[in-house]
Amino acid sequence: MSAVINVVCYKWKTLANGESPLMVRVAKSGKRTMQSLGISVNPKYWDFTRNKPKPNCPNKEYIQKIILDKQRELQQRMLELNIEQKEYTTTTLLNNEHTKFELKTVSEFYHELIEQYTREDKCGNRLIYKSSFNSLKVFTKGKIDIPFSDIDTSWLNKYEKWLRSKDNKETTISLMFRTLRSTYNKAIKAKCARKSDYPFDEYKVNKFDTTTQKRAIAKTDVLKFTTEVHGGIDYLCRLCLCAFMN
Repeated sequence: MSAVINVVCYKWKTLANGESPLMVRVAKSGKRTMQSLGISVNPKYWDFTRNKPKPNCPNKEYIQKIILDKQRELQQRMLELNIEQKEYTTTTLLNNEHTKFELKTVSEFYHELIEQYTREDKCGNRLIYKSSFNSLKVFTKGKIDIPFSDIDTSWLNKYEKWLRSKDNKETTISLMFRTLRSTYNKAIKAKCARKSDYPFDEYKVNKFDTTTQKRAIAKTDVLKFTTEVHGGIDYLCRLCLCAFMN
């Protein structure tokens, strides 16, 4: 969402010369921030409806030039941030600060997560995300080097249909989608994906019925994942084999 930029006369404050300061006001996502423009005007010479000097305002041309220059500066800054896909707030826009987005592909981010859990010796987490990545890799026929923005509701519906075509149980499908959703959330938090592209507000993961299988995924699903998913026995297989052995 782009910001709205305008200049207002802050009539609630009166300076020593009897004038009120002109403030540049930036509004974005329901938040507003104001910053002094460095000049002031007598409120009687200000058009509060159009937010500009009245025709009879002293030094009108000078005031208008300062206003237009500041608006152009902020508009240009905002345009550059949007082009470079850098997130910003009203405050960071005014202060020329920004948080850079380093967008990564689904494959890149999954590999970073898996490597992180390997370093932290979190075997369970590593196996869960490795299993999810392998499933996505098979579904996309190896073409998983895509931006997170490609994963929309249509894409998710196709993935669900594919999982069902492989006779996966609801428990397995639920696990795959919950892990994918978790990965997407982590990518947003790490500024590697945009919240505006997030599909799981519309696509509900809790729709899958997991109440009929309380302990483990069906053994047939384990065997199928073992043969279809590259990279060895994944977390699902380990989890279910342990359940069957107990």
